[in-house]
Amino acid sequence: MAKKEGFFKKFFLYYLKLQQFILKDLWSVRLEEYPPKMKFLFKYLRIVVLALRGSIENKVTVRASALTYYTLMSIVPILAMGFGIAKGFGADKYLEQQLMENLKGQEEIMNKLITFSNSLLERTGGGVLAGIGIILLFYSVANVLSSIEASFNDIWKIEKARTFSRKFSDYLSMMLIAPILLIASSSISVYLATQLDTIAKQIELIGYISPYIMFVLKFIPYFLIWILFSIMYIVMPNTKVSTQSGIIAGVIAGSLFVITQWIYIDFQVGVSRYNAIYGSFAALPLFLIWIQTSWLIVLFGAEVSFANQNVDMYEFESETDRISPYSRRMLSLLVVNFIVKRFEKGEEPLTVLELSKNLKIPVRLMRVLLNHLIQCKIISETIDSSTKSIAYQPAQHIDNFSVSFIINSLDNLGTSIEPELPEMQRILKIHSTFSDKIDGLKENVRVKEI
Repeated sequence: MAKKEGFFKKFFLYYLKLQQFILKDLWSVRLEEYPPKMKFLFKYLRIVVLALRGSIENKVTVRASALTYYTLMSIVPILAMGFGIAKGFGADKYLEQQLMENLKGQEEIMNKLITFSNSLLERTGGGVLAGIGIILLFYSVANVLSSIEASFNDIWKIEKARTFSRKFSDYLSMMLIAPILLIASSSISVYLATQLDTIAKQIELIGYISPYIMFVLKFIPYFLIWILFSIMYIVMPNTKVSTQSGIIAGVIAGSLFVITQWIYIDFQVGVSRYNAIYGSFAALPLFLIWIQTSWLIVLFGAEVSFANQNVDMYEFESETDRISPYSRRMLSLLVVNFIVKRFEKGEEPLTVLELSKNLKIPVRLMRVLLNHLIQCKIISETIDSSTKSIAYQPAQHIDNFSVSFIINSLDNLGTSIEPELPEMQRILKIHSTFSDKIDGLKENVRVKEI
């Protein structure tokens, strides 16, 4: 009994240490001070923790359920669009064959879905019904894409959706690219393998290396899935997503999607034997679980792309949230002093990451300080001519920036509440006299002179 109590006590202590490390210690170190290997390890451990934490905070399970609902409502128009594009390349029969192979045990459901989608395509063949059918088809697919964008924007903390013209162009691109890549991912390896056999018979040298080429060809479908997911993570959020963040998320989510598909196909074979009892309903729960899981993977990939691009913002997160007003003012003076001196020398303005690195201030806190200084009209945004990123420069003549001017501007930021009480009037008068005396001190120098 004593041994069990000792074990549970040790386990609880290890749990507390792990919790302390994940929630605080992991974020309370400056990565630049570590060697490259440790820096790499800490950075990607932070990304994993941030992505998992974001998945919980952003309620991705609820969002995945909503996207599953929209998918089920729009599955026939989506299939119709896929078959329409495949028919243009003469690959509609092959697409049907691939759907049947990938959804074994659910042939009855797939036959009905394919029949409905073909019927929808036939009805859009001409006349007034054609226009209505095309509008319905595009609206259904756009509705799903709009829901994806809304979910991605929430993950990226973006409140404003893209304009209608941007939606039209971006959604149309996704409608065309996604089916082509999905069809290509399931057919290109077979096509290339057939062509390789033909060439190998004609050129003897190719025959010797064909096993190695065939090994590489097996990875092409996964590579195309990675491309599709990467494009989605770069294009769909209404913000600038770096190519690196999109690719990392695309590879991770795309790989998880393929693994889930393998598991799903294996389960279908086991479920198919219950069809004699339950009919086509035996496959429905598994089909819904697969769609739900697929959307969970897609949203987790979005969390990974956000975490990879913004992980530096969360360094010293707990300290940043608890920083005192005094420290905010002193750090703001430091930031203004640095920006003003660079401006006076005629040097290029710096981005938030460059400012953070030069002044050794966490990126997240630097963003907060800069936002306050912008609202005070002390600092303004500009575009870096070389990187096209947002940089920061003085918003007015630098001779106006005395120490008291900066501090008073920050203190007066926001609305003021002044109760009409005698005591309040006396407090305001004392403070005004106090501020006037500070303004007259010889220590109240221009910030550029510090």
